Amino acid sequence: MTKTAANTGMVRVGLALAAAAGVGAAGVAAAQEAPQVSFGTATATFEDGLGSMRGVRELEDGRVLIADGFGAAVIVWMPGSGADTLTNTGQGPEEYRTPDGLFPLPDGGTLLVDLGNARLTRIEADLSFGETWPIAHGAPNTGMTMMIPVGTDRDGGIYFQRRLDGMTGTSDSAAVARFDPASGEISEAGRVRLAEQTRVESGDANNRSVNIRPVPFSNQDAWNVAWDGRVAIARADGYRLEWMDPAGGVTRGPEIAYEPVRVRRADQDEWIEGLGGGLRVEATDDGGGMRMSMSRAPSGSSAADPSDFEWPDVKPVIPAGAVAVDGEGRAWVRRHVPAGEPHLYDVFDAGGQRVARVELPEDRRLVTFGAASAYLVRSDEFDFAWLEKYPMPALPGTR
Repeated sequence: MTKTAANTGMVRVGLALAAAAGVGAAGVAAAQEAPQVSFGTATATFEDGLGSMRGVRELEDGRVLIADGFGAAVIVWMPGSGADTLTNTGQGPEEYRTPDGLFPLPDGGTLLVDLGNARLTRIEADLSFGETWPIAHGAPNTGMTMMIPVGTDRDGGIYFQRRLDGMTGTSDSAAVARFDPASGEISEAGRVRLAEQTRVESGDANNRSVNIRPVPFSNQDAWNVAWDGRVAIARADGYRLEWMDPAGGVTRGPEIAYEPVRVRRADQDEWIEGLGGGLRVEATDDGGGMRMSMSRAPSGSSAADPSDFEWPDVKPVIPAGAVAVDGEGRAWVRRHVPAGEPHLYDVFDAGGQRVARVELPEDRRLVTFGAASAYLVRSDEFDFAWLEKYPMPALPGTR
């Protein structure tokens, strides 16, 4: 199954230890007082294990859409009542090839990320197929950018991350961008820090190759968007949660002290395994003109060895893609833990205050939220992914 790459880096140990010792504002100490809660028992489990589970979306009537990238299928699951498959696969205007992410849209619609056709497709509430938009977009000053959605809002906005120096750059920051399907315009909703990368060029002008590699466990921000359009950004430097509203206002929560996690061999192996899942882009001529397609490399496909990298002593506070937003508008921020331990989340309210800590069941990862539920995935010994539906734990911070 595909895992999220944890390309985050070396934490500022002095700052973290000073905060843990009580140096700084009183708000830092107060922010530590958050109850730890756990999930209960799963109420439903999808009947089949899947080789890839890229997207999950709960519909308003309780049905659940599942994107199986490996099986090239969009599955419609009614917990407790079986499942069916949307069979319109292909390259046509009302078809799909390689389903990836699934996100809510207004009026009960769903945004499907179709990597095989390199486009975004609206699935209507009745599961018919509607308008499409290309994933690839030309951007001023940065050339081509790939619009891979991270989230959507109630007005139909599609949010994605855009590097400031183009797809092959090594800039340390990126824009949180919003695409408006109605107007076709792209606006900027904020800036985030990126993980460090190294760029090595070889060859001559006639035969030049560029190799870009991530720096293990380098510090980076993480973000996501609420349904009302507020963007939640977990800042890695001076760990805190910021909310950026559509009008440009910023709400900053207090700094959260933490104890850094040491990097051991198991953590190195887990980080290297996460290098899989990256995007591949291909352009082919099928006789009717050039056609772009995209795919994901399998998780664990990297042939890298730990000796190929320089490793920091400790992990930063958060991994890549650490933020999710639930149906009540709370931000869930995943914390780094030692390899093999259950995932741990800090939960923040609309004011950026940490209100709870949630530990996931063993060997589970969070994929999405429903109206009053959370969907977790476990992997078996054959790396098949099993989707489970859980009731939301009782949390403060309800809006």
